[in-house]
Amino acid sequence: MKRRMKWFIISIFLLISVPIFGTFAFLATEPTVDTIWEAFYFTIVTMFTVGFGDVYPTTQASQAVAIIIIIGGVAAVITILQSIFNLFLTQDVRKELGLPERRTKMKDHIIICGYGNVGQLLYKQLKSENEKFVIIENDPAKVADLVDKDIPVISGDASTEDVLLRANIKEARTIIITLRDSTNIVVTVQAKMLNPSIYVVSEVEDLRNTTVLKKVGADEVVHCHEMGARVMAAKARRTVIDPVCGTEVSPTMAKYSFEYKGEKYYFESKECLEAFEKSPDRFVQMKRMMEPACSIEPAKGS
Repeated sequence: MKRRMKWFIISIFLLISVPIFGTFAFLATEPTVDTIWEAFYFTIVTMFTVGFGDVYPTTQASQAVAIIIIIGGVAAVITILQSIFNLFLTQDVRKELGLPERRTKMKDHIIICGYGNVGQLLYKQLKSENEKFVIIENDPAKVADLVDKDIPVISGDASTEDVLLRANIKEARTIIITLRDSTNIVVTVQAKMLNPSIYVVSEVEDLRNTTVLKKVGADEVVHCHEMGARVMAAKARRTVIDPVCGTEVSPTMAKYSFEYKGEKYYFESKECLEAFEKSPDRFVQMKRMMEPACSIEPAKGS
């Protein structure tokens, strides 16, 4: 968008410059022109090649000026029309055609890689909390579905640098990767290379790949089946999950707790509590996003 706006401004400058140049050039080179208005009129007639026959260059110098104005004028008009189309019309055309975004302008947003079962639940969760997010999806059918629902989507392979840049990863705060393990590893590496400070949350299919994902830069690695089982077991035993250490804690027996934004959290150890106190938003956000996405929804009335 910035590039299109810059080109639009340049084209306007060019369109204004040609008549200004022509006015003073004809005033200096054409003996039949006596006033600035006559020189301006001569320039406009020449620029748009109208040719009424009432004015025409009578010297070689003014003929040279006329040639420059004709070429410059045609170029300026074509440039301004093209820049207007690129700046104002292509966005409307893309919406009418139902095309995905080429590049997002979001900042401090969350990137979701993959619109599978987990990705769809993450989308619902983020939307309900009014979070800024964009989805990267490679399946044309899913991309079309997202466009129809007016959900921000970048079409392409999340493991490629260009696609991540189009999702504005350099100004994103979190990326959640819900693809196959091999792809998750590649995306994690690419994400950390493009934005070393980004918070990476990756799903893992095979728990043996957890160590690899951690080594290449994943800040959180989530095994959805394990998390779902853990949440269900905690509910059955009427315990809660420590948001930092991920272990079960009994609210009545826990030695450490912390109230944050009207909700009380319980911790297995002092170290877990201290980690939470340093960055509560991070752990709360991960808990709110990943538990619903990886767990069975509770029955009505529960």
